[in-house]
Amino acid sequence: MGSTFQKINFAFLSFLFASISPSAIASPENDRIYQLDSLAWLKPSDNMDGVFSDYLEEQFGRYFSSQGRFLVKPLKGLSEILGKSTAKYPELVQQTEILKKISRKYQVEDLLRSRVTKEGDSYHFEIEWVYAPKGDVVARVDFRYLDEGRESGVRGEGLSLAISKGLEELVSKLPFLGSVTGVEDRSITISLGNNVGIKPGQLVTIYTLQSVKRHPLLHTVEEWRWQPVGRAQVEQVEPTLSFAKVIETEPNMNVVRDQKIREILAAPVEKKERTQSSGPELPKSGWIAGNLGAGTYSREVGTSSTTTAGRGGSGLLGNFELDSQIWLNSRYLTQATLGGAIFNYTPTNLSTGVAQSNSYNGTETHFRLAVGYSLVPMKSVFDPIAWIHLGYRYNQTSFATNLSDFVSNTSLGSVILGVGGEFPVLRNWSAQLGMDLGVVRSGTAVDLGFGDASPTSDLTLRGSILYRWSDRLTLRTQIMLHSENLAFPNGESITQKLFSVSPSIMYYF
Repeated sequence: MGSTFQKINFAFLSFLFASISPSAIASPENDRIYQLDSLAWLKPSDNMDGVFSDYLEEQFGRYFSSQGRFLVKPLKGLSEILGKSTAKYPELVQQTEILKKISRKYQVEDLLRSRVTKEGDSYHFEIEWVYAPKGDVVARVDFRYLDEGRESGVRGEGLSLAISKGLEELVSKLPFLGSVTGVEDRSITISLGNNVGIKPGQLVTIYTLQSVKRHPLLHTVEEWRWQPVGRAQVEQVEPTLSFAKVIETEPNMNVVRDQKIREILAAPVEKKERTQSSGPELPKSGWIAGNLGAGTYSREVGTSSTTTAGRGGSGLLGNFELDSQIWLNSRYLTQATLGGAIFNYTPTNLSTGVAQSNSYNGTETHFRLAVGYSLVPMKSVFDPIAWIHLGYRYNQTSFATNLSDFVSNTSLGSVILGVGGEFPVLRNWSAQLGMDLGVVRSGTAVDLGFGDASPTSDLTLRGSILYRWSDRLTLRTQIMLHSENLAFPNGESITQKLFSVSPSIMYYF
């Protein structure tokens, strides 16, 4: 009964102490204290009068000589510490004060403590990684080895492999892989090299030790609590160290010496920029187009009630035009147009509806300059856009003067405000729309004797369907309507309209 009570009481106290045991607050001091990089091993204890003592020490030396991560120190003259006690060796190496003395005397942080017991035909191996300054067990492994009665006995190759595998498992249970050994700006060195298989390009995760939860009765580390700091990418690898570049850190965190490397991650996949495998770069500067088309010309001259009736009529025309659009940057553009037309005109008396006997040939010329602003930024001239522009348009109509039919030269100049845009319709097909409105106008018709002209309207509408033949050439069909009106002091007016359909070729650059 007493034994059962003692076990229950011990378990309760263990739980209580584990719950209230102090935990170190995250600080650089925690990272400095726990390095786990200097190592020595105690003589194994067993129930076979030290049969495995020399063999295990030999196997430990062989394994850790190939690691490079740990500085191995021999424990020469250990009997000076252990020999003063009357306790047996297996009991001595369990005492925290003894372990602390060993740590101070030999300047070693970590100790391997092992025990082998023979159980029938098998051997039970226990190996513990002990943090000597506090006497705490950081990691533990145990395994069994069955003596199969071979000629080589328990000293055969199978046992050597079993011990090596056990040590590998023990090291894997350590709470971190290595430490930050140097920091200069965002360049760092870490205590991992070719010895652990790290490679350039790989990432390492960096943490700081937030707290260590220790069991005060069992002398074991129950929990390591970590706070992430950042990640670094390995740039150069040496036999036992590597150089890396910090690529990201957590908010309000900095990488400092002695912080811990907990993971090695695969190198990130590089994102390659898409490049055109063939063909020129898409045009970005603008376009120029040449038009040849046909259409109609119409004219109407209205007079006051006290004068001879007016004239009106229409005829066919042929037109040509050069127009262009040049992009100064992704927002600002310029537009320019130069064109003309040849047409015939047969007037009709507006009062009687009778066609006059005379027929006239005329010409029309115009030019236009404008600057614009794109409402949508462009990467190339093929992107959908919309623009507004401000400019100037001048239109000149020329006839052989005949006052009886009110035929003479006219001109009209306007400050124009325009809107326009281009948008896709189908694959390789798009549409353009544009409108110019004269907002400040001036005009003349001096030979008619009507007095000073006062233009009342100046409007141009354009609509186009485009087929993109290649990155440089586009086929376009443009429909254009230009309408203008001049008014005079005594009520007279002149209205002219030009309508045309013009196929054209556009060159992008």
